[in-house]
Amino acid sequence: MGPVSPRARRAAIPVALLCAALAGCAAPARTAGSERAIALYREGRASRAALAPGRAGPGLRARGSSGGAPRALTVDDAVAWARDHSAELAAQSARAGAAAARVEAEDHLENPELRVSNIELERILDREPRVSAALRFPVSRPGEVDASVAAARADEAGERADAREIEIALEADVRWLFDDVLLFDAEIAAADAVAAARRSLAAWMKEQLDAARTTAVDEAMTELTAVDAEQDSVDLRAQRSAALGALLSRMGLAPGTPMRLVGAPRTAWPPPELPTEEAAVELALRRRPEIDRAASQIDAADAQLHAERGARWPWLSFVEVGYDFRPGSAAGLGWTLGLAVDLPIFDAHRDGAAAADAARRAEQRGLAAAVELVTREVRTSLSEARAARDLVTELRSRMGPAVERAGAEAARALGGHTIDVSRALEADERRVRLELRLLRFVRRYWTAVGDLRRAVGGRLPAEAGGREANARVHGDVQR
Repeated sequence: MGPVSPRARRAAIPVALLCAALAGCAAPARTAGSERAIALYREGRASRAALAPGRAGPGLRARGSSGGAPRALTVDDAVAWARDHSAELAAQSARAGAAAARVEAEDHLENPELRVSNIELERILDREPRVSAALRFPVSRPGEVDASVAAARADEAGERADAREIEIALEADVRWLFDDVLLFDAEIAAADAVAAARRSLAAWMKEQLDAARTTAVDEAMTELTAVDAEQDSVDLRAQRSAALGALLSRMGLAPGTPMRLVGAPRTAWPPPELPTEEAAVELALRRRPEIDRAASQIDAADAQLHAERGARWPWLSFVEVGYDFRPGSAAGLGWTLGLAVDLPIFDAHRDGAAAADAARRAEQRGLAAAVELVTREVRTSLSEARAARDLVTELRSRMGPAVERAGAEAARALGGHTIDVSRALEADERRVRLELRLLRFVRRYWTAVGDLRRAVGGRLPAEAGGREANARVHGDVQR
């Protein structure tokens, strides 16, 4: 091929520019929603894998420092971490921010309109141009802007209420699971004690069988009870592992992330006082997002009713100020003024006002319904927590003296060999088994307290500031 002439190169320049422009104006390639979702999942999985055992390294730092998840954390640290890393909460908070921006967008006056008219070609050719220029200002009826702003605020309140509901559920789940893991530790220790007591009895029965002092059936039965107790311990460990996995998942961490829960099992009795029904209900009515959502809907309905009532009266629809440029007119005397009045003759807006009034009454009843629902949930959760607390208190009062006496007598008998050893071992085994049963009722109580936290919208008054002191007194529990 021969050399390209300068003329050909100059002709190719517009073609190249046209191709570049067409390429820049082309629509961007679209990505399927499933592909985006899979990409986000893989990205999150890769970040969680960096915190897995064997890869964590120095990345697990205390809360407040940069880097990965905290290696040691209290329940408040766990709640804060879960809030900071919840994709659901972040998404809903972003929606609430967008709704807040829409409130600002609604709070404005309409822009004026510049009009130019009376432009006639014939007059321009005759050198006698005549041009009229006017600035038209739309006039909003009283309450129209307020109604739009109130509706936008109601939407914002709804989005923020949804975000608050997610936050309440997240905190309640994290606190409950945190307590559950620690209580499982206490149950596992008690189950291990039961298994050890039954294993001691089985070993003693084997010695008696070897000495021909008992039958093989008795020895086999004691061995079965020992194996059964060991299986209970295994089952509790599996439940504890599941609870810890659920806690890590709620925090946005991968299962198996090395973690040390700072605190002690909440087995001390009596627990902090539960609030009265009146205090719990009022606390819930101040915290629960359903109340704010319903109240904002009432405000929006009030503003709409005010706007509909104002539409029943004549009102300016626009005001126009202009100037008429024409030959021969006196300088400064071409000003014009125009306006329009909306006359509600054919549509007096009675139906609109009646509909807005009905909508306001409906929203008022909606607030009453929300109050009733919140009150019912608090009453139910509080009654369940009180019933569980009373049950544990009664069991402790009945079992406590018997358990202590059985333990002391069994230890004295085993130390002095004054009675049948098998009876002493059985008494000790029943003692630790009752302690395990009591711990399960204690866990039931704290589960009910978790439901009560969710009902009142957060921590209970008696719990504020108590967890940190409890952790300092009891020390850390290595996980």
